[in-house]
Amino acid sequence: MENTIIHPETGEKLYRDVRPNEFKYKGESITMNMPGWYQINGDDAIFSQEDMLIHDKALRILKERVKSREKNIELGGNMALA
Repeated sequence: MENTIIHPETGEKLYRDVRPNEFKYKGESITMNMPGWYQINGDDAIFSQEDMLIHDKALRILKERVKSREKNIELGGNMALA
């Protein structure tokens, strides 16, 4: 696989890299290493379908955290479960 591609809109050269990326959902957050095509200096990036599997995994984790938090609230906070 080539290590560079040209951004289809800006014409800028993007480089294959893995960078920490923070994902947020309903007050929860997680940082995961996200592969993609990144600018040398900047935040613009392009992700392949395979790269997006990391995004999907992060979202599943965050949704489970929110679901657990909401279930805990429904059960009365910090009550011990049998």
